[in-house]
Amino acid sequence: MVYDFGLMKQNMKDLVESFDHAITLWSGDEQAYLQDMKKHSARWVELPVSPSAEQFSRVIFLIIEALLALTSTINGEKEVTLHSVIVHETATGYAQCFKEDAHNEHMGLISFEEIKFSDAVCDDFHDRELFEKIKRKERFINPQSV
Repeated sequence: MVYDFGLMKQNMKDLVESFDHAITLWSGDEQAYLQDMKKHSARWVELPVSPSAEQFSRVIFLIIEALLALTSTINGEKEVTLHSVIVHETATGYAQCFKEDAHNEHMGLISFEEIKFSDAVCDDFHDRELFEKIKRKERFINPQSV
């Protein structure tokens, strides 16, 4: 199914751009290091997996997949699903994630409860509670026009 590009520029864009100009931290690092990094950077994201391109693609896939599942469409879109996510490391090097990769426990469990966005990142969302609403499985209703 085709999805209106204007709709993608709303919540999806906020979520993907949350990683832009932010440091990404692995929750498994030493607490002193994590606290020091957070002290020196207002924009950070903490993940339960190592912040590699492979894991970024999995995290982004799971978040967008959840957002799509929670979104009520009113413009005729039906059964919109995410095919894959590509995260580029370089101009020619990238990681691509498909559904089976995103949900692969052997690549590390990704729990939304363990993903943390700093206040500065959340302040940049059009809806500051966006990720919390996804975690609470609240419904989103697409507008009729964008």
